[in-house]
Amino acid sequence: MTTHGSNTGFAADPVVPFRELLVDPKFVADRIGTIFRRSVSTCALRWARYCIGDCLRVAYDVTVDRQQFVMSGRTFSDSAAAFERAHSSAQSVDGMEGIANDPTTQTVWWIVPNDSRLRNLGTLLDPPDRVRQSSGVAWDRSALLQYAPECSATAQLLDADGQVTGYAKAYRDRDALEVAEQYNRVAASMTMLDAVRTPRALGWARPDRIVVLEPMPGRQWTQLPADLQAAAMRQLGAALANVHTLPTSFGGRTFQRFEPERIVHSADLVGLARDDVATDVRRLGDRLADETPARAPAVNVHGDLQSDKVLFQGDEVHIIDVDGVGSGPASADLGSILASVLTHQVVNPEEAVDGLGGALLDGYRSVRNLPSEVELRWYTAAAFVADGAIHAVNRINESALAVLPDLLTLGEDVLGAKISLDS
Repeated sequence: MTTHGSNTGFAADPVVPFRELLVDPKFVADRIGTIFRRSVSTCALRWARYCIGDCLRVAYDVTVDRQQFVMSGRTFSDSAAAFERAHSSAQSVDGMEGIANDPTTQTVWWIVPNDSRLRNLGTLLDPPDRVRQSSGVAWDRSALLQYAPECSATAQLLDADGQVTGYAKAYRDRDALEVAEQYNRVAASMTMLDAVRTPRALGWARPDRIVVLEPMPGRQWTQLPADLQAAAMRQLGAALANVHTLPTSFGGRTFQRFEPERIVHSADLVGLARDDVATDVRRLGDRLADETPARAPAVNVHGDLQSDKVLFQGDEVHIIDVDGVGSGPASADLGSILASVLTHQVVNPEEAVDGLGGALLDGYRSVRNLPSEVELRWYTAAAFVADGAIHAVNRINESALAVLPDLLTLGEDVLGAKISLDS
């Protein structure tokens, strides 16, 4: 058997010994072909989640005998026992067994719509009439877009002519009505503002834990032409300032990801996975815990403003995935975006556009006062640990892992005021 393996720089994990190989499409294609006894022509990784010292979960797009499938795999300490527990409930898919065990890698593989815990995945992809009728849109076909095995999935909804009519999200353990109400509460608040929108919930199937959302067109800032990115960032800054000024409350959770104990915990996990940066990441985590700024007034925050959560369409900013919004300091949102911009410059230097951080802050200050520079720097540096570094490890983002030492140095420089946030 030929092995390949990815280049993560991870320390050995005796609980997940095949970790690198299971995120290598060539290796996985060979294993899937062997255990399902079929010919695999294409295999592409679409998602990964690594829990240090516990397990690895992955999802792949696979072509088998000219048929396309989505497959999820999960490692176990005893995959044979896990397979025995699960195989009786798995259904065949287009002539293939819906589940298989790979004893070589201690991995159980499921073919979508089979999933070890997300029981409504089949309903999302092939809904019965009662779900279609409660959706609020013409729903003739589903196309799986995002899939986090055991947790959630998002499908694009198409009508009989192939036009996009909405998006549906299936949850494992959230109440669909509560999620729908959250979306509509946020969307209603946005009607008070110009040039910023969030999707409304158009329908829901509560017993099935499925919520249908209106489509929000647009492109991410990284997808825009270079000469339009600064203007987009100014739009985003102004939009975010308006959201932070709203007198109404989104409700939901209190933002806690940047609490000092969580930052230190994230730093410790990163250090366990990457012993080459253990000293640096733990030093940064300890500095952040020791230099925590005074608690700022709480505003409505999104809490996870990565680049794929913000879409630009003409003069409007569309903010999506608002099912986790809540209250927290304005700097939590601003710091996440600033860290994303700085990270993009390191990971993709050939595509980087200068001045995007300054454009974001200019747009924000045109509406309301910026938080103090000390506070902004702290939250931006915190995002390098609690967003960037831990996500690079957990999601096995090889492009970020390749420059992880540089990103941690950048976080230190931000905290120590050695670089400008306007860059």
